[in-house]
Amino acid sequence: MPSVSGMAATITVDLAALRSLAAQLADLAHLLKADNDEHTGIGTWVGDPKICTALKNIQHDWSHKRREFVGYLESVSHGARAAADAYASAELDISKAAAG
Repeated sequence: MPSVSGMAATITVDLAALRSLAAQLADLAHLLKADNDEHTGIGTWVGDPKICTALKNIQHDWSHKRREFVGYLESVSHGARAAADAYASAELDISKAAAG
């Protein structure tokens, strides 16, 4: 993940981790959206029977909030992907300018 070392220091960004985070958030959003749209039952995602039952019991109560949460996940995923692209582009521009 991005880290800042000291004042006016170099910012180091792990682009692979940022892109991986974006993909994982997008995947989670997709799973939740599919569950909302197709009523697949999130309770089946977990092996523990008590958790499974609890999730199934609340599933019908949270479809609206789940849609909202999916939107947040998609926004954060897009933001992480855009940040990774921006950092990669900045690194390329800086290296070209330094070589240049």
